[in-house]
This record gives sequence, C-alpha cells and structure tokens, in this order.
Amino acid sequence: GAEGEDIAYLLGRLSHAQKARRRALDALVDRGASESVGWSFTSPEVADRLRLEPDSLGRRFVALENPMSDEQRVLRTSLLGSLLDAAAHNVSRGAHDLTLVEQGTVYLARDDRPLPDVLRALALLQTGRIRPAGWGAGGAPQAADLFTAKAMLAAVLDVLRVPWQVEQTTAPFLHPGRAAKVVARGGDQVLGWLGELHPLVAASWDLAGPVAAFELDLDAVVAHAPEVPHYADVPSVPPVREDLAVVVPDDVTADALLDAIRGAGGELLRDARLFDVYRGPQVGEGRCSLAVALAFQ
Repeated sequence: GAEGEDIAYLLGRLSHAQKARRRALDALVDRGASESVGWSFTSPEVADRLRLEPDSLGRRFVALENPMSDEQRVLRTSLLGSLLDAAAHNVSRGAHDLTLVEQGTVYLARDDRPLPDVLRALALLQTGRIRPAGWGAGGAPQAADLFTAKAMLAAVLDVLRVPWQVEQTTAPFLHPGRAAKVVARGGDQVLGWLGELHPLVAASWDLAGPVAAFELDLDAVVAHAPEVPHYADVPSVPPVREDLAVVVPDDVTADALLDAIRGAGGELLRDARLFDVYRGPQVGEGRCSLAVALAFQ
C-alpha cells in the first residue's frame, strides 16, 4: 500500500508495488511492444465513441476547472482512448502493424466525496500483423486478434506469478463473442478485461481490421502478486501423464472444465491444460470434444 511505498522511499529502495509495476511493463516491452505516453486529459465524447452506457464507470469523468482546450476538459477513466489515439496517429502515417502499451493513471469521479478515485492501469493495443509473443525473430507474423493479446496478457500475469483465468463476458466497446474479463483464480476479483474491439469502435478511430486490446487494474494485480516467491523441492519421481478427451456442449467453456478437473484431481494433480478442440459429426451438432493433458506427481 501507500504506507509501504513511503517506507521504501525513506529507505532508498523500490517498494514491492513499484518493482511489480516495472516488471509488468518490461514483460510487454521485452516482447516487442512500444511504450506510449498519452494525455491524462480527454474529451467526454470519447465515451460515445466507445459506445459506453450512460451509467457506466467510463462516464464518471472528473471535469477540469481550467482546461487547456475543449478536447481536454476531463480526466480519462481508461487508457484505451489514449492508445486508440496513438494507434490512429501511427496508422494515418503508414505504420499499420502496431503493439502499443501504456501504463498510467485513470480517474473516477465520486459522488460521496470531492476527490476522485485514482487508479493505476496497464493497457495494450494491437492491430495489423503481429509477431507472436515469445517466438523470437523466427515467429511467423499473424493478424492481431484475441489470442495474440491474450499471449501478451499471460506474459504480464505469469511474470508476476498472479494466478488468473478469463471468463467470457460482454462489453459495449468489445466484439460480441470475443470479449472476456480477467479474474484472479481462486476468487472473484476482476483484474481487467481482454478482447477484440467492436468494429464500430475501431471505425470511430479510422482503424480497419481486428483491433485487440486488454486493460488491467494494476493495483489489483499487484495485490495478488507474491512479494517473496515460494519454492518447492523438485520431486525425484517423474510425473505420470494422461490425456483425456471430454465431449461437452458448446456452451461449456474450457476454463469450466479445467476447474472441475482441478477440483477432482486431488493433491497429486500437478498440471491440467487444454491442448485440442474438435468439432465434427463424431461428437454431434452443438457439442465439442476438449482434449486435456494431465500430469500427476
């Protein structure tokens, strides 16, 4: 918290939160993202361009008493608008393949007190052809989509050792069926959102093709990041591996299946991961086969 950061400052070293925020940004820059620094000031019309509902948090703007211009008369409630501005600026000048990241503060007005909530956020935006994270120079570029952004999201949360999962959701600025909320595993705290932008939102910034993005509440993420890592002894017995294929209705998510497997697997189940999805006449219409790799040790 703030008290811990004050003590770290007096002792002349970075606090755990400061280290975690730097590691989160470095994880994205190390994978090819370009850091963007946007204005904290914006226009309330950005909420209309993002198709936000009238009573949504994205419209809880803090108005400035002496703004520099009419386009900068409120404080931003999200980093997405400034990233879209940066992307539109680059695309209009011929740079179409973009991975932009910004770490900054957002501000939410409060009805019960004069001062707003000031939150630290981390956001990423991708458009055009993207080289997959972690593949190095040899990775073949692919179009930006939900999965390229999810790979970058995983890079951040995994380096901070934050257990997480995604759950399907809806948002007015995200593409239907390609939107998810990021949740801390083992709890119900929402850490942020992930998805492809709604085509109307992308068109509002003159961006063609898929635009993928995510935004995290960095304070919430850091709160789940362990300050001291815990190490376990390396077992002397090799793992026993087993693959299972489970036929489920299409509306059953892979995360729901993996949660059920982890809950039933007991202490010996060390890992469970999805490695294949099959749809076809053998499993029937409206159903799919999810193949899961299990490791017991």
